[in-house]
Amino acid sequence: MNISDEQFAKRKDYVKGMFSLGGLSECGKSAAGLYFDSIGIKRMKIIAIEKEMMLERNYQFTGHPAEDDFTRLYANNIDQVFREFLYRLIGKMQEAGTHYASIESLYRSELGAYLKKELGAKMLNIYIEAPLEVRAKREFKKQTVDNGENYTFDEIIERTKKKDQFKIKHGALKVKDIADIIVNNDSFVENEKQYLNIMAGIASIVKKSNK
Repeated sequence: MNISDEQFAKRKDYVKGMFSLGGLSECGKSAAGLYFDSIGIKRMKIIAIEKEMMLERNYQFTGHPAEDDFTRLYANNIDQVFREFLYRLIGKMQEAGTHYASIESLYRSELGAYLKKELGAKMLNIYIEAPLEVRAKREFKKQTVDNGENYTFDEIIERTKKKDQFKIKHGALKVKDIADIIVNNDSFVENEKQYLNIMAGIASIVKKSNK
């Protein structure tokens, strides 16, 4: 995709606020994204933009891209790929008629750093922490109560660890190093309201600074 500096600058000017959400499995990224969406901050998926970019490059995959597809996408001219990613992302915001968006799930710290460089104070990288046992409880509820599956809690612990390994391999923990805000979401149910209040406070930071 050929993007002139003028086109890129004009599109960046459209953004009033953007939030990336990073962290390990079941830490609360989706809950944060859904909350942001409920207050007018469009929930968007990083992988949806990446898939679009892969398809335009004629990558062949069904459903979820393979690990090699991500490696190929970011193998060369990484700043150029990030530039195209941001340009496409803002285009989706324009189509949705929103000046604010949250993006899930950030596993590449380099992308978070790039977005911060390009958008400045309008961009906040958020890293959400939660202990393994708490995250496993969320996964256990989702699989057994919500989906009707038959798992023991010990099996869910192992599933969560495996999901963590994949994310860690792709740099999920490094996102903490470039985060503007680190949120401790260490409760399963008791502090859900408190967690959403934290997210409301985070949202207000960017909204106030761009009035």
